[in-house]
Amino acid sequence: MRLKLESQHQDLMSFLKNMKEEQIHIQKDGKWSAIQNVDHLLKSIKVVNSAVHKPSILLRSAFGKPNREARSYEGLVQRYRERLADRTADAPKEYQAADSKELDVPTVLKEYDKEVQRFLKFVKKVKDRKLDGTLLPHPLLGKLLMREILYFMHFHTNHHFEAIKKTQS
Repeated sequence: MRLKLESQHQDLMSFLKNMKEEQIHIQKDGKWSAIQNVDHLLKSIKVVNSAVHKPSILLRSAFGKPNREARSYEGLVQRYRERLADRTADAPKEYQAADSKELDVPTVLKEYDKEVQRFLKFVKKVKDRKLDGTLLPHPLLGKLLMREILYFMHFHTNHHFEAIKKTQS
């Protein structure tokens, strides 16, 4: 998973760095601009980084112990789509992107890259025991195993990368 996350991040950053300033703010059909998608991803990964770097004992105290095996990547995506079936895909308020023109592109990109690098460093060092023995909350999916959070981060980033590409077509 680490290599997939690294490759995904490199591809996304390369795509964004090749965009002109005016392109990165384009909004189509009421959807977020490229920089708004990154702002949303930044807000999401900050929360994840804050959680995964906490001691397992604190997380278990707050969220309990897992009572099931981790879902596969495909299983997690299926569960997410099932939960979305009767809802809209709007992010919770605290994860909503700021107005596109208010976002300073270099600052957002630099901060996002920094947070992803911090996350990748964690992924490289984390033990299976922590991934499979620790729960974290997700706003739509409820409690997820930390391994599933990694899967979700990959899926979520892919989703927003595809949305970014659509702003350019």
